[in-house]
Amino acid sequence: MSPLLNDLLDRLTHNEVRDLAWAIGSPGLLSGLEQAPDDNWYAALLEEYRPRLLALDSKPALLQRHCGSCRRLGQYFEALWHFFLLDHARFQVLGYNRQQVVAGRTLGAFDLLLWDQQYRRIEHWELAVKFYLITDTSAPEDSALGINPCDRLRRKLDHMQQHQLRLSRQPEVKKALMAEGLMPAHTRLIMKGRLFYPQHASLPAGRAALTGRWGHGEPGTGFEPQHKLGWMTGGRRTHEQRDRQNYLDRNGNWYVRVDSNWNEER
Repeated sequence: MSPLLNDLLDRLTHNEVRDLAWAIGSPGLLSGLEQAPDDNWYAALLEEYRPRLLALDSKPALLQRHCGSCRRLGQYFEALWHFFLLDHARFQVLGYNRQQVVAGRTLGAFDLLLWDQQYRRIEHWELAVKFYLITDTSAPEDSALGINPCDRLRRKLDHMQQHQLRLSRQPEVKKALMAEGLMPAHTRLIMKGRLFYPQHASLPAGRAALTGRWGHGEPGTGFEPQHKLGWMTGGRRTHEQRDRQNYLDRNGNWYVRVDSNWNEER
């Protein structure tokens, strides 16, 4: 992670504000993805928004109300970005989770349609926060499974890049967007998260902040189980017992424990 993000996470005290900083400023889950911004783009957004994050930490009620109904991690991540875009003078939200209905048929949905004042254009963004366990270190992207092993990184990427981000290219959708003046000129894949490697595998150089370990045994001393909404920055200890659980220690090390037959459900 960037020094600025590390500094902010050390200074910010409210979970929602810390998670907002991480959602904006953490590097992308994978480097070099087609349609995904590079990490400098995220770092620049975080630098622009830094004073506002510090102000929100002293008065977090507005952000807390915005995210208060979120129960799922993906929904929470989207709500954090939605708040940021509503709150930042550079952006204007034109559509949020917008169902694209043409002649009574729902052809898909846009996570975000927005106006970027800096570039003077409409953009289409798709958002995802994902936590994957690498099962074959020689082919990490192709072997990455979610804690629910039906969720596969390769399948998710293909769906986002080949379908979701191409929604505006469908002839019927394009015609409708053009008629409304909402045709995007640019698309972005905003994909954040963490990759967990087998307990004794080597971690990739330069990506330590985006990685953790996974195994079948209990974590070492000092690890605390995290509520699902705490998987981004921690700080949400849970007492609920699960067969599959994400843990964090005070040094920022992450560990996922899964049952021994976890990936047989595929």
